[in-house]
Amino acid sequence: MIFSKKYDRELRFFSLSLNCLTEESSHPQSVTSSNQKRKTEDSIMVTCKRTKFLKTYYQQNFSMPDSIIFYIAKNPKTAALYLKMVKTCKYFFVKNQIIVIDHLQTSYGKWMVKEKPLDLTKYNCKYWITDEICVSASESVDKNILLPIIPKLYQCDVKRLYLFSQVVSFNDLSLLILSAERIHFNNIIVKKCDSVIPLEDIITIAVNAKTVYAHKPKITPKTMKQLLQIPHFATLVHFGLYALSEVFDIEAFYSYMKKNQHTKFYISFFPQPSDAFKNRLETIIDEILETEQFNYKPPQIRFSGLDFQKYEKLRRICNSH
Repeated sequence: MIFSKKYDRELRFFSLSLNCLTEESSHPQSVTSSNQKRKTEDSIMVTCKRTKFLKTYYQQNFSMPDSIIFYIAKNPKTAALYLKMVKTCKYFFVKNQIIVIDHLQTSYGKWMVKEKPLDLTKYNCKYWITDEICVSASESVDKNILLPIIPKLYQCDVKRLYLFSQVVSFNDLSLLILSAERIHFNNIIVKKCDSVIPLEDIITIAVNAKTVYAHKPKITPKTMKQLLQIPHFATLVHFGLYALSEVFDIEAFYSYMKKNQHTKFYISFFPQPSDAFKNRLETIIDEILETEQFNYKPPQIRFSGLDFQKYEKLRRICNSH
């Protein structure tokens, strides 16, 4: 979290105090006497911390009308501006309780900030994520770990978004992906109502993306042609699609590939495609390998059964252009 150490402690103490008695009073019969004693002691401690925080919080006499100051407090334009405001005056944090986090990730099914666990749903505050979100369910069974924290997000300005083995709604993803420049999805299911959203709909809302890698994406026979209709698709620097099925329209890709001068493509197919599809891929690869001078960016293509020496030569060509 991005505060000076002393002020950071005070702000966290205040956030903790907001819930100090609420949880106990809402479940009075669910705790044992020993737990009740410990909770009472903890409440007293948190209350003291709250008192310490509020001890130096005074009514301010601003040079502008209160309504304008209140509007500024409730509508910070950037996380950096918000941090400057709350460091200048506690009024801004009291009126709009936001914790700014640069890197948010999961580990073994728990949210982590700077390698320390943080229960994002516990405190009565909002969170502003500025740089990166990395979410994985590979170590746990929770494929919906994002769901409960979405209402707690004040804003998401992340530049890097990594999601692994998650089920996420299209609306929630729209909040996370808007500012992302680097996107890496592995085995992600994006749903809208009861339908699984195809890759092209995801790319449509990734308006600031420069690099996109997707493993086992949801594709249809129309996916490639639909991608070509998205204006910012042509501005991608890197685009990787891995573990594709032969539903992917290789002819539409091949046609675009020969005109592409901006994006480096990486595509692979799994499971092993049919012989007819493999033969078509081999023909495309042979054409690339036989080309002496490129007026397009050659792609990297891989599938099970491709000759290793061919793949290595293709990889070197792709990396050099």
